[in-house]
Amino acid sequence: MEPKSFVFFDLDGTLLNNESKIEPEVVKALEEMQLNGHIPFIATGRSPLEINFVLDSTSIDSFIALNGQYIVYQGKEIHRSSISIDTLIRLKQATEERNFALSFYTSNKIRTTRQTKALKDAYEFIRAPIPSIDHLVHLNEEILMALVLSADEKEDGYFRKQFPELSFYRNTPYSMDTIPRGNSKATGIKELMSKLTFEHLPTYAFGDGPNDIEMIDHVNYGVAMGNGLDILKDKATYVTSSNTQGGIIEGLTYFGLI
Repeated sequence: MEPKSFVFFDLDGTLLNNESKIEPEVVKALEEMQLNGHIPFIATGRSPLEINFVLDSTSIDSFIALNGQYIVYQGKEIHRSSISIDTLIRLKQATEERNFALSFYTSNKIRTTRQTKALKDAYEFIRAPIPSIDHLVHLNEEILMALVLSADEKEDGYFRKQFPELSFYRNTPYSMDTIPRGNSKATGIKELMSKLTFEHLPTYAFGDGPNDIEMIDHVNYGVAMGNGLDILKDKATYVTSSNTQGGIIEGLTYFGLI
């Protein structure tokens, strides 16, 4: 049976609470939504490794990970996009010159270039394990996303200027998600709908942060969390309560998905 719609959920600050956990009532709402014929997707900057706890604790089996770089539908990979080796070499050099750590993301592992305070703070912020060091992984494996580990926002402009082929999303105070320019959660959704030939289905998205802006703008019905950015709220079809005040359930109810 064809789904009635696809619904995309950011994780941090959206589907998850402030302890990076998913509330039992949200799990129940997702199950009800699915029974009503709507397919939930995780749409996150996190890697597949970092979302297993959500997949294991909910009925969700589809996701757009690494800010649109890696897509799985009902357990099957349908799309991936990588960063060129030349760009990664330059990016590594730029971070080393500043004593920043740089993490590399494949579809199934995370490695970093050095241990720093910003690295530790960034992974503690999302309650994820600190990756081990591997200076050569970007030369030997396909890298889908990188993470510049720095709490110094004054340096953000340097990276954006020197790497026009990349997009940088500061999603935590300690790091910038780094992917090919022009790619985003929105392009991931577009790729997904095209490959599944489901372009005619309505789409919904819930988000709160800078890497959700394109997604909220792209879908038919965008939901900004009450704790989200003002620019996101301006683009949204509906602004719901915060992630800790029942915002997910409120938004799903508003649109008649549950």
